[in-house]
Amino acid sequence: MGLNMMSVLSVFSHFFLDFYVSFFNPLGPFIIQKFPIEVRMLTSFLALSSATASLFQIFFGFFFDRVKYTKSLLFTMYVMEALGISLIGLSTNFWMFIAAVFVVRIANSAFHPLGASMAGEVGGRTVAVFSIAGTLGAALGPVFISLYVSHFPIESLWLVALPAVVLALFLLRINIPNRTVHSQKFDLKEVMKLLPILLVVTVRSFLMSVVHTYTPIYITNVRHYSISLSGLLITSGMIAGVFANYLGVVLMEKIGAKKQDLVAFIGMGLTIFWLISSKGIASIFISFVLFDFFGFLLMSANVVQAQKILPNRKALASSVAMGFAWSLGDFIATGYNSVVGNNIILSLGLAIPVAFVASIYFGIVQKFDTK
Repeated sequence: MGLNMMSVLSVFSHFFLDFYVSFFNPLGPFIIQKFPIEVRMLTSFLALSSATASLFQIFFGFFFDRVKYTKSLLFTMYVMEALGISLIGLSTNFWMFIAAVFVVRIANSAFHPLGASMAGEVGGRTVAVFSIAGTLGAALGPVFISLYVSHFPIESLWLVALPAVVLALFLLRINIPNRTVHSQKFDLKEVMKLLPILLVVTVRSFLMSVVHTYTPIYITNVRHYSISLSGLLITSGMIAGVFANYLGVVLMEKIGAKKQDLVAFIGMGLTIFWLISSKGIASIFISFVLFDFFGFLLMSANVVQAQKILPNRKALASSVAMGFAWSLGDFIATGYNSVVGNNIILSLGLAIPVAFVASIYFGIVQKFDTK
């Protein structure tokens, strides 16, 4: 019963907290209009905020492997995300908006190694369900926030954040079982075993950051469709990721990590090319949905791989395969955006050779494999 409660709570929390953190990219066109700024300034700061928050995951992971009490931690994460979402609506300038984004991202970053370790107490397939829940939450967030700001004033976002406060108070009233912890010292040699996974996730994170940041702007500024349609596009891609997350774990167990990496990165490169070559909305939707499918094919699989390598350090392993690698990818995307960010099509197009080189290296050259 305890493990079931823990897994249910980790899955639900991942859905709910990732729902909130997915608001930022769809709000991009809206923020550019509200606070007159260059495209590259917004995209660079969104990537930087994500990278900085994700970087802290490795510290959260190390800490959570030594702390078995989760109730107060989860309460704090829920309240912080609610506060940040409320502040986005109250922001009177771009810098207040960025500060609010940081608050939400830090809370979300802290949750991921904790939630993944809670799911890992049950098993690898539960980790896949955990990832699916987060993907589903992140899928529904963009279309929700795009429709919301199209019909209601952004200042009323505190109403959207209110359920998080209610749920945080509910957490204090239920019995949450303690996790299994291992009081081990930080071992750099042990963490270095995760280097191959770190590299894969870093490249995947960079590609998904670029495509998810620029596609809403591409849809609205280049193809001149509505912000609601761009939000629906991101949601559609994330829903495809729901299925890809679970399929990725099953596929890895059958064909191994190398073949899976080869398929995923080739697919990402081809679909980016299709995306920027498309002029009709139907082909734009199909290409973006397929891009997300190939990208999410690796997400749960990478976390399961990491937890298999460090079975007694599940939070730390998860933080390397998720947050730390995500942060490296987002830091690279930040620099990338600052250089070429004002040319939207070029920014998307230059990601294509990166995907193809990654497919060759991870799928053929690199020796590391996992089944």
